Amino acid sequence: MVPARLVVRVALTVVGGMAALACGFADVFRPAGPEAVTITYVGDTILHRDSTVPFSVVVDARGTLLDRPHLTMWSSDTSVFDLTAGRDSLVAKSSISTARRMIRLQSSILTDSAPTLAQSIKVRP
Repeated sequence: MVPARLVVRVALTVVGGMAALACGFADVFRPAGPEAVTITYVGDTILHRDSTVPFSVVVDARGTLLDRPHLTMWSSDTSVFDLTAGRDSLVAKSSISTARRMIRLQSSILTDSAPTLAQSIKVRP
């Protein structure tokens, strides 16, 4: 017959191990490296000349949406479109053409290099 103390010790060890795994203890031993980050532009890609169009950006880091990510945004050609001062809308200029909207996530914690999105934006009459 197995002594009762041995059974209790084994049971406590099993329960403790399960609790440690459930609390994310395994992540402590996960190798360091960059996280998978996805940047998504949500807005119109075809603008009408001399218009202002709002947009948003969604940043997903390993399945978790980031709230208020630190983004750097710019236009590849400011004669086609530019950002408003609040950086939440695009202002289409008089030039009828295509330019790229660049979005870069600034985070040294999530990645080893800055993930960047280049979204093509067209301005039509």
